[in-house]
Order: sequence, then C-alpha cells, then structure tokens
Amino acid sequence: MKFTAVVCILILLKTSTAQPPDSLSSKIMKSGPNPTWNPSARAISEDENHAIPKTMASFIAEHMNIKVLAYSDDPPNMPPQNVNSKAKGVLLIDNRDNDAAAWFVHTVPKFLAYRGPYSWPASETAKGHMFLCLSFTEAHLNSVAKAIRYQEPFIYANNLSPELLTQHNELSNLATGVQIRVPPFLEHAKFTTKANQVAANIQVIGKHSKSYSDMYAKVLKNKLGASIRIWALSDTRSKSICKGQYQLRKVASPMQFDGVQVRREDDSARWAVVDGKNIVCLTTNDYKATEKQIPGAAVCLENAAPPDSLSSKIMKSGPNPTWNPSARAISEDENHAIPKTMASFIAEHMNIKVLAYSDDPPNMPPQNVNSKAKGVLLIDNRDNDAAAWFVHTVPKFLAYRGPYSWPASETAKGHMFLCLSFTEAHLNSVAKAIRYQEPFIYANNLSPELLTQHNELSNLATGVQIRVPPFLEHAKFTTKANQVAANIQVIGKHSKSYSASKVEACNK
Repeated sequence: MKFTAVVCILILLKTSTAQPPDSLSSKIMKSGPNPTWNPSARAISEDENHAIPKTMASFIAEHMNIKVLAYSDDPPNMPPQNVNSKAKGVLLIDNRDNDAAAWFVHTVPKFLAYRGPYSWPASETAKGHMFLCLSFTEAHLNSVAKAIRYQEPFIYANNLSPELLTQHNELSNLATGVQIRVPPFLEHAKFTTKANQVAANIQVIGKHSKSYSDMYAKVLKNKLGASIRIWALSDTRSKSICKGQYQLRKVASPMQFDGVQVRREDDSARWAVVDGKNIVCLTTNDYKATEKQIPGAAVCLENAAPPDSLSSKIMKSGPNPTWNPSARAISEDENHAIPKTMASFIAEHMNIKVLAYSDDPPNMPPQNVNSKAKGVLLIDNRDNDAAAWFVHTVPKFLAYRGPYSWPASETAKGHMFLCLSFTEAHLNSVAKAIRYQEPFIYANNLSPELLTQHNELSNLATGVQIRVPPFLEHAKFTTKANQVAANIQVIGKHSKSYSASKVEACNK
C-alpha cells in the first residue's frame, strides 16, 4: 500500500503505524482491547518520538545490555546482498535477568543502520511498507530463530554473546549460518507475545527455497485451515482460488486503507487475513509462480479475544458520502441510525405496512437452512408513494413490534446493514428478487389492497414457489433521495440455479 504500515508490538506494549501516500506523516495503533488508528506524533523520518526509532533505540545506539542480530537482503550502507531472500528484520535480546526479547520485521531496503544514525530512505516515501515488532520471553528464541533461518537471510549486524549462543542452539545455527539441508523445508512455530494489556497468539511460518511451495495457495491456506484474502503483488498466472474447502481471494486494487486509497503495485507491504478467525498475517512473498523458489515468512497475529465493540459507522447518501462514527452504540434504542430507521417496524405504525424475513428470526428457533436472507420491506400505505428495503446479516435481530434489542452474542462479529428507499413502482422488482432467496417470513401485515396492486409482492407474501427457469432474477431500479439517487442492481439466486456466487476477486 502507499502506506507505511508499522505494527510494533513492543516489550509490554503493542503499536502499529501507517504512512499516507507520498507523505512522511503516519498513523499509529496501540495495543488494547479495541485498537484503532491514530495520527503519529512525528514524521517517520524524524529520529525522536516516532514509534520506530523509539522501539529500536537500543539498536540505533548501542546498549550494553541489549544484544542484537540484524538481517536484510538490501542492508544500509552496503550493496544488495541476497537475490533469493527478501527477509529484513532485527532480533533484540536483553542480556540481563528480566527474560525479554523482541523481533522487529520490516520491508524497507537500505534501512536501520546498526549504531545509527537513524535515517529514513527518501526513495521509499512514496511506497507502502510494513513493520512488525513482537515482544516475547527468551523461551521462544529458538522458535523465532529457526523461522528466520528458513528465510535464508543475509546477516549484516551481530553482537550476540557466546553465552547466548550456547544457551539457544537454533539462535547459534542462525548466527553461524548453518545450512538447512534435509526436509521438511517448512517451519511452523507458535508462541504468545509478552504484553501488559492484551497478549497475542503468534504463528510464524518460515519457507525455505527448497520447499517449492507457494506461500499463500499452499502454505498459509493449509497451515491455518481456513480461507484467506491476500494483498500482495501477483502475476497473471496466480489467480484467486474459489473452489475447494479453503479458498484464496485477492483483495481488489485499489483499496481503501483507513480512508486513503492504496494501489497494489505501489505497496511493499504484503498480508493475508483469515476468514472467520481474528487472524492477520504479515508476509514477505509475492503471489507469483516464481516465488515458489524464493524463501519467505508469514507472521500471523491472533488476538486472544476479539474486540467486543458496540460502536458502528454510518454512510448517508450525498454527493461525497463518507463513513462517520454513529452517535450512539448499536445496542441503544434511541438516536442510533438503525432503531430510528426501523421505528415504524419496532413500534407499529398504522400507515406503514411491513414484511420481515430471516433464516434465524428473533424469539424463534432457526427456520431455514437453505437461505441466509434477512431483511424488512416497509411500504407507506398513504398516497405519498414511498417504500424502503432494509437488508442485514444479524441473526435473532429486529423483533416486529419490539422492543429493540441487540443480540449480545453478535457484538464480537462484523455485520452489514443497508437501507434503500424507492417508489412503489419498484415493489414488484424488489419482491421478486427477495422471492428468489427463498426467505422465511416471520412478520407480515401487508393489506389485501397492496397485494392486489403488486402481483410479485403477493407471490412473496403468500409463498408462491418458483418452479420454472430462469432461476436467477436481475432487477434494476433507482433509489428515492432528496440529494443523490443511486442506481441499484439486485440479483436473486434460487437454489435451483446451481450457480456459485460470483466474487469479483475470483477473476483477478
């Protein structure tokens, strides 16, 4: 990304930073139950009070009690050294009795000179970069050192003492350049960070050049036992994988990263997120066929507990819509966008007719294993030609006639809500698209007059089955809005269509 994403999990502190495009300003994320991005106090080029030089102070200026080992394929003050490895990082070990070590990983060439001075390479300002610093106890030194060894690094600084090397065999193998000659050529280590507030479970995967394995399609997907979404440079041969038990999807470029547009080709950061798990992996490999023979690493962070946040963001229609924090928590029944929008459903309104559907409705057992459809249709029964369609993803949510209640079990998960207003002329199109989802209807007070006027709405409300092809419905309409109307396309897919949902990333 044209961001310098700095993830520093310091000794007793976790911090992350991101740099906007062509800028030396950056954002920082500190560890805690609900970490968020905030502006850094200083530019990344400054050697005082920025997270990176503060974290690496004992490397930039020698500290008698901190022993170090630094590696890079393109180290500072030297020509490029290693065409086969992209590994860059520093190990720091406290030589005293307080059992502390840290591993700093980054992607910046010509960066971080041992014994200083601290200097940011100006040529890298326009690019995105990643930094990660993990604090851990010395008991995990061998695991970390072994994972680094599998990346076949070039070591440019090393003052590890003989005593440390004697205590930690894999650290000694790393420092002295002992070659890995026998399989397996993959190393998978697990440990927990050392932190006051929130420790993180870490998985480190080191991939040797002799493994001939793709870091994403073969290693990460299978080692983590999950589908993943990745952000890395790729070639035309390396596609998204949308079949099989575990899938791989390339995040579409450009993307928005904390409000700034990022293009893949300008980004040196590479990462993967794991579907259904609170895990993010920072990686060193591109997603290319040639990378199978290039060593690499994935450092995967998993929070011990997912953030339980009731905060939400809202985007309203307008000329330049942006996400803004909601004024209230989503659990509150006053002044939050959802209960305000759905007030005529939560408390019955004599002029608003409704139809609500969900595979897992409130105050009932789950109803429909074949459909995941959840939503509400609202129709103004007066003469002002107004209707709305509210779509969401929350089970056990939105009881008809209330009270408004947020299911606590869903707080740790992410959810989506969409509300479209339209004229009644589009009711049949919307109703037909809902029908193709084979919904379970749990609330319905539509009047006979409405059903007579709108045949597809009647078919939806009365459960008329779809028995003949085509089993796909593609409807188009325009929303009703004071400022900016939106063109809407709705595609309903029936179970008899036997069609996989198309994801844009699967074709990129």
